[in-house]
Amino acid sequence: MRNISSLLIFCEGAHDVAFVQQVLKLCLGFKKVEWKFSEYPTPFDLLFKTSVQNHAAQNLSLDMTHKFFLPDCVFQQEEHLILVFNTGGSSQTDKVKFLLKEFLPLLANSTIFSYDSTDVVTQAKYLFLYDADCIGTTASFNKIKQDFSSIDDEPTWNFNDLTSLKENPFGAISNDYDKAAYIWGENIQNGTLEDILLPMLENDEKDLIEKSSNFVDSAFTWKIEDTKLKHRIAEIADRKKAIITCAGQRKKSGYSMSVIIGQAKLITEKTFINNPNVKAFSDFMTKFIYHP
Repeated sequence: MRNISSLLIFCEGAHDVAFVQQVLKLCLGFKKVEWKFSEYPTPFDLLFKTSVQNHAAQNLSLDMTHKFFLPDCVFQQEEHLILVFNTGGSSQTDKVKFLLKEFLPLLANSTIFSYDSTDVVTQAKYLFLYDADCIGTTASFNKIKQDFSSIDDEPTWNFNDLTSLKENPFGAISNDYDKAAYIWGENIQNGTLEDILLPMLENDEKDLIEKSSNFVDSAFTWKIEDTKLKHRIAEIADRKKAIITCAGQRKKSGYSMSVIIGQAKLITEKTFINNPNVKAFSDFMTKFIYHP
């Protein structure tokens, strides 16, 4: 029996998932896997199978708005397994808490449920990725701690000691190194993931980004001078999303920003790996994943 260390990453949106995938592949050397439920190490095999069965038993329509919560992608490196989830936004805490409510008891008894499994998850870590938006890193860390302070009184869950790192104020890790958070932003006061992505695109596709920016600015009105910081940050992020999506239409016509980030290859591997923000996040991931 091989003991597996797992990491569950909860992202706000699909483009966050695409960015994390690139970091896992290019910076950390993880390989994407596409397994059947039965091929996952215990207790994920039980968790996913039960999730599908429970939802299938309900009287659901094909266009149901609430689908069962499964990872968008899974990566493996030897005894390390990483599952990346798209939560749909920082306000979607209920679906994450429901997943954890189902998962934590199974994890506590993983060796009992293993049966004939050759791989068993004996350790789990959890990482929450949010935009700083207009509230900054400190307030974001506090919000995460508040939102996930308890999981239906599950005794194995404790999320009160999240501490920001001195070497990287965008990241915070719990004392037991089993929970962490990372905040995207232009600085620690505000911003979004787009503040990290667009400069890399400008570095590799300067002419294309300039043309895309000119089109986006000529076709639409952006209220980036809004006096309210919350509205201004959101408007800046939307404009940058529009520019990135527009720039990728030749290679991935009709596709969303997440596909463009993940598949259009507008950012070279060299630029991506050497970007200071990417390197800071990659170093953070290394520190968190491999700490015993």
